[in-house]
Amino acid sequence: MKKLSLMLALVCMTLSASSCFSQKENTSKVQWMSVQEAVNQGQKDGKNAKLIFIDCYTSWCGWCKVLDSKSFSNDTIAAILNYYYYPCKFDAEGKDVITIGGETYNPSSKEGRGATHELMKVIWEGQRGGGYPTMSIRGGDFRPVDCIMGFLGPDELQPALIYYAEGYNKEMSFEKFKSQYAEKYQKDVVKKVLNNK
Repeated sequence: MKKLSLMLALVCMTLSASSCFSQKENTSKVQWMSVQEAVNQGQKDGKNAKLIFIDCYTSWCGWCKVLDSKSFSNDTIAAILNYYYYPCKFDAEGKDVITIGGETYNPSSKEGRGATHELMKVIWEGQRGGGYPTMSIRGGDFRPVDCIMGFLGPDELQPALIYYAEGYNKEMSFEKFKSQYAEKYQKDVVKKVLNNK
């Protein structure tokens, strides 16, 4: 009888643990895709295409890891990225071959640190240099919108994402938008994206 009770308790604990695990998996985390998948989805969606958000990282970049653990793991940031963008992870030293608008971008023939993918030249175009992390915001047709260099915490990243996603970049400076964000826009944005999960 004791063995049967012990076995039933173990089964219940296992079922309970797996239920908790699956609930944890369903929390609002970023639904990352590859750059190629985002470009293809943007072409498919045409006029209804979302913006493309590209997190450009390298395996050796410490601030890239902090961006993952502090900002992209934030439920509100994840919900904003999933709602407004095609969110992409791009290993800037990776081996993917990417085709955009008939142009093919290849990985570097070099190995290790400094083996920068050809696509990074396009992403960094117009910037005063490069570095990691780089967050690139592009139209669904891959036209450049902006490039954010360096680490931003969740409270800094949130208004930047909304500024472009809602088109405020066409109406006002980022400094003006950011100064009004918490008081004027944040509550409605957070309600919208979190209710969409």
